[in-house]
Amino acid sequence: MDEFVKGLATLFRQAYELGVEEGRKHPIVETKMLKRKDLPEKFGIKVDAFDEYYRDKDFPYYQEGSQRKYYAPAVHLWLLNHQKYNN
Repeated sequence: MDEFVKGLATLFRQAYELGVEEGRKHPIVETKMLKRKDLPEKFGIKVDAFDEYYRDKDFPYYQEGSQRKYYAPAVHLWLLNHQKYNN
């Protein structure tokens, strides 16, 4: 019985390690530039809410001509650093 339990523990450990390794291959946030209209789909920020609460609050952007673009990883990090928790 002990050998059976040890074998299962080894099998579970290997499956866990493979899952972690596989998960590292897929980035959480795509590394691409977004337009304002892309923010709802990627981050769940409605355009109206973005304009009212985020746009002028030191939100990260890249100016390309007259249009602002947003680098998805920078937006993700900014959101993580500016979230508020409710208990």
